Amino acid sequence: MLVAAILAAVEWASPGTLPRIWPAVAIFLLAGAIAFFISSRLVARRIRSLMEFMGRAAAGDFTPVERDHGHDELEDLADALSRTVGRLGQGIRSLTDERNRSSAILGSMVEGVAVVAADERILYCNWAFEQILELPEGSSQGRTLVEALRPADLVALVRQVLPGMEEVTGEVEVGTVRRRNFSVTAAPVRAAGANGAVLVLHDITELRRLERVRRDFVANVSHEFKTPLTAIQGFAETLLSGALDDKANRRRFVEIIREHAQRLARLTDDLLKLSRIEAGRLELEVRPSRVEALVNGCIETTRLKAEAKGIQIHADLEENAPMVRGDGAQLSEVLQNLLDNAVQYTPAGGKIEVRARSNGQGVVFTVIDTGIGIPESDLERIFERFYRVDAARSREAGGTGLGLAIARHIVDAHGGRIWVESAVGQGSRFHFSIPTAP
Repeated sequence: MLVAAILAAVEWASPGTLPRIWPAVAIFLLAGAIAFFISSRLVARRIRSLMEFMGRAAAGDFTPVERDHGHDELEDLADALSRTVGRLGQGIRSLTDERNRSSAILGSMVEGVAVVAADERILYCNWAFEQILELPEGSSQGRTLVEALRPADLVALVRQVLPGMEEVTGEVEVGTVRRRNFSVTAAPVRAAGANGAVLVLHDITELRRLERVRRDFVANVSHEFKTPLTAIQGFAETLLSGALDDKANRRRFVEIIREHAQRLARLTDDLLKLSRIEAGRLELEVRPSRVEALVNGCIETTRLKAEAKGIQIHADLEENAPMVRGDGAQLSEVLQNLLDNAVQYTPAGGKIEVRARSNGQGVVFTVIDTGIGIPESDLERIFERFYRVDAARSREAGGTGLGLAIARHIVDAHGGRIWVESAVGQGSRFHFSIPTAP
């Protein structure tokens, strides 16, 4: 338009004035060109600034663009882009925070969690899932179910829900060396128009173990009560059937009834004590106790039974052993139980030794015998209720099968621990530690 206006002015000018107009026209054109060049450079710079701003936004930098106060359409465009990018950045930060929270929650869960796509590939799983299935860390994502999961039952559960069916629950057993039980929940999910599944594994190994312990306990208690009750009932009926007049046998029958009644009484007492201990109602009179008095008292109680079998028994105590902190009566019961078992399972002519040594934190008591020993497969279960290595021999001796279980609970209540070392035919070494008195 500027050039058109100049040409029109030239056209209307008289020929005599043209020589004077042309320099002014040239200067005016040059100034216009310079102004146009500067304006185009400014516009180009502002456009490049907007392009750089969008590049930074694409790279994750949502810092608003600097205003240039041009008061034109480019400034309006810059403001609109800044607002849009700002909202986009806020949305991305919210999504990132939500993702981080979800990852932290799933990562800290003890339950195994996995997300499976419609093509049976694992999209996500937490560390617990890989540990449960004994998979290398970070090796599961992207793999198919068949590649990652060994339990066929687990794969079958997921396949049931992938077509979009309702939630499915079940139970699987996993592990090679240490078998564990897991409750499995597979729920369908739908994302991006495709079906998938969420798999959750909850460890119920301890629950199943407690159920087995309960069943075994009921069965063992029933069996332990049945034998003496059957004997009492049988001999009582024999007496009532006419044996009361049999002077040669009636006293023996009554003595048998009394013996089995005493066994029932011991079993009942032990059950009640074990129940109190496991319910946390064991009352301890904690005070300093001398190791020498504790050991010598139990040995004297055991000496008559040991000498009757020709078993030598003696003590090997550390000189100036520190005093232990605990209930003397309860600790005597633990040591007495170990000595009674040693006498019971040591053949005639054997030896029993009681040692006491301090280890800096407490005193370790050890009962050593030259008895029949315990098979290695039984060592882990020896402190369970009613567990016997030689059940028939233990019952003949009048044992209830609860002594070692009670001993373990008493030692635990004192803050110590009890353990055993043994080999068949070479005898056993039962140890228990008790903290020293301050």
